[in-house]
Amino acid sequence: MKKIIQEFKAFILRGNVLDMAVGVIVGGAFNTIVTTLNKSILMPVVNWGLSHIPGMSSGLYTILPNSKLADANTAADAVILGPNGQAYTVLNYIDWSAFIESILNFFFIALTLFIILKVFSALSAKRKAFEESLRAKKAAEEQAQAEAVAEEPAPEVTPEVVEPVKDPVVVLLEEIRDSLKEKEAAPKKTTKAKKGTE
Repeated sequence: MKKIIQEFKAFILRGNVLDMAVGVIVGGAFNTIVTTLNKSILMPVVNWGLSHIPGMSSGLYTILPNSKLADANTAADAVILGPNGQAYTVLNYIDWSAFIESILNFFFIALTLFIILKVFSALSAKRKAFEESLRAKKAAEEQAQAEAVAEEPAPEVTPEVVEPVKDPVVVLLEEIRDSLKEKEAAPKKTTKAKKGTE
C-alpha cells in the first residue's frame, strides 16, 4: 500500500501532469469566455443583421413540414411553443443559430490557439537565438584568450651550468698521480742542490 501511495505521489508531482491540469483548467475557463462572447455579444448582432432580411425577422431557424400547428381544441399541455411564437402540436425545426454559434466557437478557439502557439514559437526562437549568441560570444572570448596566450613570448630559460660530478675512483686516481709527480720532482731538486755545494 505504501508503494502505491509513493507511486501515485510521484505521478501527481510530475511536471507533465501539473502542466496538463493547468491547461485543462485554463481551457475550461477560456471555453466559458468564448461561449459567453458568442451567445451574449456576437449572436445578437448576427440575429439583428439577419432580421433586416425578409422572412428572417424572428431568428435563424427552419420549421420542417412535418410540424403541425395547434388549433383551438388542442389541450394546453400538448401545445409546444415554437421559436416564431406560434403554438404547435408537433414541432420539428432546424436551429441554424446553434450551428453558427458552434462554428464561431470553433473559429475563436482555433484563432486563440494559433495566436498562443505563434507567440510561444516566437519566444522560443528568440530564446534559442539568445543562447546561440551567448555561445558564440563565449567561444570568441575563449579564442581571443587562446590567441593572446599564443602571442606572448615564452620566457627565456637560462640553462643552468651543472658541473659534472666526477667519479670517486677517478678523483682517487688523479690524487695518486699528482702525489707521484710530486715525489719524482722532489729528489731531482735535492740532487741539484748537492751538486751546487760541491
